[in-house]
Amino acid sequence: PSCVIKIGDGPRRGRCLDVESEHKEPGGLLNVFPCYMRWHQMFSFGNGTIAPRGAIHATLPKHIAKQVQKDEGVVYPNLCFGVVGRGVMEDTWTEYTEEEMEEYDPWEHDDVEHYPNGRKSLQLWSGHQLQTTPCKNTGAVIEWYYIPLIVEEYEDESGDTPEDGTAADAADIPDTEEDDEEL
Repeated sequence: PSCVIKIGDGPRRGRCLDVESEHKEPGGLLNVFPCYMRWHQMFSFGNGTIAPRGAIHATLPKHIAKQVQKDEGVVYPNLCFGVVGRGVMEDTWTEYTEEEMEEYDPWEHDDVEHYPNGRKSLQLWSGHQLQTTPCKNTGAVIEWYYIPLIVEEYEDESGDTPEDGTAADAADIPDTEEDDEEL
């Protein structure tokens, strides 16, 4: 299954995460854009088969993947969220000029902090955009942790929602016989 990832609050509220310009190859920048509900705004969560567990990825529709295969010979049907400078660089990222690579110079040093799994610290990419990478480039794919967040609004006895969005204290809620029944 796929879903959109929307911004819930702030000046860009209601906009969706988007692979810039329907970029079909690795190196597509991730941006926030008005929602169009097309493939480049629909994401799935990796379960260890198509994409590594914990990864977020976009999947090219089959008709687009066939066209890319015909036109370019190489197709990456599943593009995961990643960062340049982790994982395998050859054939998986957009080509960069020498000047652009100078910006990425700290990533090339072996003396930077590494996680226990051998990957470089994500703090090196602070302020840089996420990009797409083939899901098979596991060293570059970012592993995400998902924490469900449920927002509920409660009404007080008058039928109004409290301004702070909280429910009444438990002491203010009258007991009923149903509460005392064992399940």
